[in-house]
Amino acid sequence: MASSMSATAYGLCVPCNERNALDGIRWLATADEVDLGYWVLFARGLSPADLLTRLGLESESGRMLTRLEAGDLADETDDVVVRAGASAGWAYAFVEGGPAGPAPSDGVRRLSMGTEAVDFWRTVNADSSLGYAEDGRIVCRFEPGREHERTGADPDRLAGAMREAGLLLPDGSAAHQHGDGVDRPDLRALALAEAVFGLDLPRAEVLEGQLLAARLTD
Repeated sequence: MASSMSATAYGLCVPCNERNALDGIRWLATADEVDLGYWVLFARGLSPADLLTRLGLESESGRMLTRLEAGDLADETDDVVVRAGASAGWAYAFVEGGPAGPAPSDGVRRLSMGTEAVDFWRTVNADSSLGYAEDGRIVCRFEPGREHERTGADPDRLAGAMREAGLLLPDGSAAHQHGDGVDRPDLRALALAEAVFGLDLPRAEVLEGQLLAARLTD
């Protein structure tokens, strides 16, 4: 039987003052604007320009684009446009449509050199993945809904938080292993990352504001 944990319970003990001041990242799970998929990456302590550089991109002399402008540029050039900003001590990159580039799984690893990085992606088919890396190595990655297939150098690093979020059962096993499912695994995974790492993705800034932009060419 799928867990009946309510949406308000996904907060995972984030302090009230922080929840009020920041948007967090859980809104990605319910925002119609991103229902065709997205990829968001975070790197602690970097600037937006440094984040783009680590992804192998050039920020085109500080070009600032809104989401609509980035979409128009992507249509014109057939390139993926990456937009970057910063909040709560982390730089972030937002990519429309899901993971992109020749080696998307390597992106979070490169961002983590000398620091730590997190990424989360969701495709139009609702496939999703959460990854955590530190100092150039993937610590843990899993697909929400298939938590028993965790990979990485330390795949159990987030197991305690996964139990708190309802992604794992109290005994550490996954509901999928017992023929059951988890209610809203993507929302639970986003809530986990928000609580454990203090991630924030300013909603208005991402959906309506201008952010530093770069093209990911083939």
